[in-house]
Amino acid sequence: MENDGMECYHGAAKRQRVSTVEPSVLTRLANIDVLGHLATFLEAGELCQVRATCKALGSSDESAFDGLSMAEEAARRIFESASDEEKAMLPRQDGEGWIELYHHLLMLRARLTFDQLVGRNIEYQEGDKAAVQWTDFSFSSAICGNHIMRAGKHWATFVSHVFLSVGVIRPLPGWDQRGLDSFNPLQRQFREDLRRERTSRWEWDVHFCQFYHNGQFAGQCWYSNWEGTDRRSIWEGIDNFDKDNDTLGMLLDLDSGRLSVYRNGQRVGILKNELAGVYCWIACLSIGGIGGSASIMRGYDVIDV
Repeated sequence: MENDGMECYHGAAKRQRVSTVEPSVLTRLANIDVLGHLATFLEAGELCQVRATCKALGSSDESAFDGLSMAEEAARRIFESASDEEKAMLPRQDGEGWIELYHHLLMLRARLTFDQLVGRNIEYQEGDKAAVQWTDFSFSSAICGNHIMRAGKHWATFVSHVFLSVGVIRPLPGWDQRGLDSFNPLQRQFREDLRRERTSRWEWDVHFCQFYHNGQFAGQCWYSNWEGTDRRSIWEGIDNFDKDNDTLGMLLDLDSGRLSVYRNGQRVGILKNELAGVYCWIACLSIGGIGGSASIMRGYDVIDV
C-alpha cells in the first residue's frame, strides 16, 4: 500500500507539473503573435527594452522558440517576412542576434543619414541628418554609421557645394563621441586607433576608399588598409569625369567587390575592386575646402549601367 501511495503521489505531482507547464508554453505561443504584431511598430532598440521588461519576454525557452526569447523570436519573424532582395542584402553573420538583424533591416528601409559627425566645425543643416555643412576649414567627416552595408548593391547620391571627398569606410562605432578636433581616414595619427576597431566582419584589406568629388584633386581615388602607404587607384574614366557637376552617384556592389562612380546618369568608371566585408558611406572635407555643404540620399537615377 505504501508503494502504491508513493506511485500515486508521484503520478499526481507529475500531472500537476504538466498542467502548470503546458499552459505557460501555450500562452507564450499565443502571445508571440501579439508581440510580433506590436514589434512591427517598434525600433530595434525599443524591442530590446521590451525584452528587458520582464523574464517572460527576455528569457529563452527551448520548448517554445528553439532557444530564442520571445522578443528575439518576434524579430526573427519580422525579418523572415522581408523581401528576397532585402534578405540577400542582409545575410546573418556569426554571433548576430535577430534583434540586431532587425535593426539593419529597418536601416536598409530608411533614408540615408549622416549619423556620426567626427571633428569640429561640422554640423547638420537645419536639423536634417542627411545634410551637413562645414563652417570653417577642418578635416571633419560625416559617416552614415547606422547604415552598414554587407552584401548586395547599394546606391547613394551625393550633392556638394564644397571641396569634398566621398566613399566608404569600415564602421567606427563611438568615434563621434571622441571629441576630436579633426578627422580624415587618411590622417596618419589615427591609423593605430583605426586598426583597433577591426572585427571578424572586416574582410580583405580595403578598409577605406575615398574619391575626390571636386576641388584640386577632383577625380582622384585613394584607398588604404591603415597599415602601409596609402595607395592611389588608377581607374579608367577619370578623363571623362565632369568636375563641374555637383551631383555624384556611387555604387557599392559587394557581390562583385566593386565601387563605381556615376555622373549625369551614366557610369564613369570603376574606382576600386576587391572590396569585401562591412562598410558605411562617408563624406570628408578635402584639402582646399573653406566651408560649404553636402547631402546624401539613397539611390541614383541611372541611364546606363
